Amino acid sequence: MGKKQKRRPRRENWTRPPVSAEKRAAEEEVQRLKAAIRQPPLPQRRLIAALFTLAVITFAAFLVFVLPARSLVNDLRSRGVSVAAEVVSAPKNKYGGAGNVKVRFAGPDGEVDTELNDWGGERPEGLREGTAVLVTYDPREPTRVLTTDWVEDPSTVTLPMFVTAVLTPLLLGGAVALVVRRRKLLKTRS
Repeated sequence: MGKKQKRRPRRENWTRPPVSAEKRAAEEEVQRLKAAIRQPPLPQRRLIAALFTLAVITFAAFLVFVLPARSLVNDLRSRGVSVAAEVVSAPKNKYGGAGNVKVRFAGPDGEVDTELNDWGGERPEGLREGTAVLVTYDPREPTRVLTTDWVEDPSTVTLPMFVTAVLTPLLLGGAVALVVRRRKLLKTRS
């Protein structure tokens, strides 16, 4: 005859054995790790600080381009003297734009050899060596000199002014957005 078969318990009568404390803790840790994986990463403080710092630096660069240029134009408009000057050298910078343009003109104490000041980070284009150009200089300090065209009608915005003016609010806005996101994530995690 055959062997007796063991009778299996029916499913509805089956109950799960009690879970040990260690196994329960391990399951809770697995659930916690799964939840942490699903959460987006927290923006780091150093990234936020770096964005704020860059925003301050670009704003300072904007002021460096704007304030001295406006001050120079205002000074030259109020007490400047216009004269014809000879362009001594007009090199190109490494990007192909106008470099440090040197001019020579008759000043209050004799002949003055100096470089044209920049306006907002740019120098006048189209000047050739050996040509004449009208310049306005400060009689108190003849090295402060601009072309007369730039004194009478300076450009509103130069490329360096524009770039720093655009970057400043973008960097500051990015930093503020990261601070808000960090605060929201911290609030939901606690």
